[in-house]
Amino acid sequence: MTCTRCQGCMAKDHFMDLLESSEDMWLTGWRCLNCGYVYDPVMERNRLSQGMAAVASSGRAPGHSRIGTQEQGDVIPGLAA
Repeated sequence: MTCTRCQGCMAKDHFMDLLESSEDMWLTGWRCLNCGYVYDPVMERNRLSQGMAAVASSGRAPGHSRIGTQEQGDVIPGLAA
């Protein structure tokens, strides 16, 4: 199975449900080995009922990276880099 957020490898995992006493206490789901995203039927049903899609959140525009760049505030004034 492939992660919907990062396309990483998903592994079957077991979770304990402490809030829902009406359902089984142990749930079986999938966890991404790369980003930690958890997929299980109960969570997906709740996401769909709220109209939320399981998509990756992006804090930066695609193609923009901080690697190798220097922003104002990264350098202490008076010190040589």
